Amino acid sequence: MAVETPPPAEPAPARTQAEGLVIGVDLEDTEQLRFPIVSIYQPDTRQVRAFALRDIRRVEVLDDRSAEDLAYFLRAAQSEEDRRAATLRLSEGEHDLLVGYIAPAPAWRVSYRILFEDEGRITDDERPADGDEQPVSLVVRHPSILLQGWGLFDNQLDEDLADVALTLVAGMPVSFRYRLYEPHTPERPLVADEERTVAAPVEFAGMAAPAPLAMAAPQAMKRARPAMLASEAPTAERFSMDMLEASTAAASSGEERGALFQYHVAHPVSVARGQSAMVPIVGQRLKAGKELLYNGQKLPKHPVASLRLRNDTGLTLERGPVTVLEAGDYAGEAVLPFTRAGGELIVPYAVELGISITEEASVERHTSGLRVRDDYLVVQEWDIRITRYRIHSTLATAAVVTIEQALIANYEITETPAPAEQAQGQARWAVACAPNAETSFTVRQRSETSRWEQLRSLSAKQLREYLQGRYLDDATYRELAGVLETYGQIDGQRRRIEEIERERKAAYKQQQQIQGSLAPLGREGDEGALRTRYVGTLGSIEDRLAALADEEQRLNEGIAQLEREAQARLAALSAQA
Repeated sequence: MAVETPPPAEPAPARTQAEGLVIGVDLEDTEQLRFPIVSIYQPDTRQVRAFALRDIRRVEVLDDRSAEDLAYFLRAAQSEEDRRAATLRLSEGEHDLLVGYIAPAPAWRVSYRILFEDEGRITDDERPADGDEQPVSLVVRHPSILLQGWGLFDNQLDEDLADVALTLVAGMPVSFRYRLYEPHTPERPLVADEERTVAAPVEFAGMAAPAPLAMAAPQAMKRARPAMLASEAPTAERFSMDMLEASTAAASSGEERGALFQYHVAHPVSVARGQSAMVPIVGQRLKAGKELLYNGQKLPKHPVASLRLRNDTGLTLERGPVTVLEAGDYAGEAVLPFTRAGGELIVPYAVELGISITEEASVERHTSGLRVRDDYLVVQEWDIRITRYRIHSTLATAAVVTIEQALIANYEITETPAPAEQAQGQARWAVACAPNAETSFTVRQRSETSRWEQLRSLSAKQLREYLQGRYLDDATYRELAGVLETYGQIDGQRRRIEEIERERKAAYKQQQQIQGSLAPLGREGDEGALRTRYVGTLGSIEDRLAALADEEQRLNEGIAQLEREAQARLAALSAQA
């Protein structure tokens, strides 16, 4: 690279020209763009020379490859989407022209803070004076929170934003980027290492409007100065709801825009490029209640201390982190879900380690009914899924734990108290827990199923058990008992037919043996007498075979008759069912 510097203020013989390799540009901490220093290395003299950038008038790139690369990058930079220009040619005359374009906008996030106060208190103005005997009432406040939110946005543009009107949009529009100007070359997937991080925040979905919390009954107090409440004991100064509410006021208004929601910042905003800004978007007191929520699938063993409230701010709340303060002290953190105005919020912020919960799951099957269908007995059964919760509390005071459990599809809750809430495939029960004690709670869900059994496979004992369980009435029992007796007769006759078949085979075998012995025998003398005896035996065997055939025929006819009788009885029972 060749660097040419201008002549000094006073006349000089000639301009200074230096040739070498650029090894760096040094910037000062203050006013970086006014006094940069360019350093080059000259191989011939083995010297490093420094030149002030303000003294350089011309730079010549001597390396051909570097010159080509520089020209390529300059051409590419001119074709970038944010620098692309379009030329419009219109016909003569006036036109109404509407130009639309898409430009990158600063990204924004939201952060919340909740201060929760649920204790009744007596203010100094309301305290009785010493010696005054007139009773006064304890001032009890509704449990409430102060919800504050700030919109944080980053200026990611290449220019400063000065006095701009800022609108923050909450929602989830369908949007994406698509590369239209670049060729697509598929690449092999990148397999990343496994990340081991802490568990994500626990989240519970709202189901219904929060039930109003019972207020403490007013208590009469004598004029004698009462003892201070615990929250009023002299301690270090804490955050109070009044203090935080007075410190920050919301500086935006909101409106619905279709499926989206917009926060309009009331005052112009100035943000330098690469910088961030924060604006309060919500600050309002809301009624709230505190409860302990447990769901073993979300967090096992312990319930989560949660705040339940309704979004009565009139604004749509964007999803974002929230810090929870209770009575001025840090209590925990959570993630506020995206919530429309009027929606319910549940903010789980801390794990209650003073209560431990174990779950035991089991399955039972109970017969619910019987009916006859053709030659089958349809047995209807309840498939019962049981979940037992054992809640062990080491707290010094009583507590209420809300059990949340998923509902099984096509199952109904049975032999269990009605849930306090039920929606979105979840149900919740409030379980009162005594201090330093163990409490049990059982949830049963059942679904009716059926199985088919052939009546022929039933025994008289099983039939009596169904009668004793009141699954059959006396008339049906008698009919089925008669059918089983008929089937017993049929089985007995079929066993006799099997015996006949065995006898027939034995007779055939004996005939073959006799016929084999007859062939070599003569017809005179002793052989003739033996032949005569064999022939007589064959005749008796033939008579026996004929008798067996007649008996088999009678048995088959009897079986057919018994089958018709059984089918007639079963058809009558099926019609009754």
